[in-house]
Amino acid sequence: MLVVVCGMHRSGSTLVAQMAKGLLCDVGPLTISSNGLGGSVEEMQARASDPHHTWLAKVHIPRRVLRRALPDQGARYLYTYRDVRDALASAWRKNRFLFGSEERGPEIAAQFVREEIDIGAVFEDRRHCWIGRYETIVHNLPALVEDLASFLDVPLSPDKQAQLVAAASPEKQRERSLLVSSGDRSVRVETFITTNHITDGRSGAWKETLSVQEAIAAEHAGRQWLRDKDYPLCFRKAMYPDSSPENSPG
Repeated sequence: MLVVVCGMHRSGSTLVAQMAKGLLCDVGPLTISSNGLGGSVEEMQARASDPHHTWLAKVHIPRRVLRRALPDQGARYLYTYRDVRDALASAWRKNRFLFGSEERGPEIAAQFVREEIDIGAVFEDRRHCWIGRYETIVHNLPALVEDLASFLDVPLSPDKQAQLVAAASPEKQRERSLLVSSGDRSVRVETFITTNHITDGRSGAWKETLSVQEAIAAEHAGRQWLRDKDYPLCFRKAMYPDSSPENSPG
């Protein structure tokens, strides 16, 4: 079986991957994929069709050749999303892209938003896809564990639930990030944590990170998606740039 954690960038996918690993490691052979979905379509499909072994992969933007051949049989997808403006801002904070950096700007912001929405639609359309909203799941870890266990059809005892919740606490995540910074590479494999993971996931923090023009471009690109997902819009349509393609009229 192939279990794919495929969240939007900065949307809690690492947390979900940690929980999924903790749940799956007790029910049979489990391999944490070191090459995402696999090196080829054939490898990806072979993993999905193996009933005796589980592969856990964490990806954000799979290669197009793999994206077009995502399996439904034998595959389970765990997709997370958040206010895409916060996803953008968090990614820029993570990479320390300061105001004036060539790595940011309105056009780059709009491109990021469109890509995240397009990729998300591919995963949300899978036959077996669990969907988690960041702003909800991070505030109720016990419920998250229960939800994932039910979706993955694995047993969950109260002790196991408490263990996974404790291991996912912000304090433990910060400790792991520091261990990676000190050179303990095993932590990356075991918990998906990297040196620049940020534990600050405040909703609405994009207002502090993005310039007005970047924020307008991001909202313009994702306007219909934001409305569909019940995120508030902050700018009048008259403020959107005429030259920047809108995600959808509305």
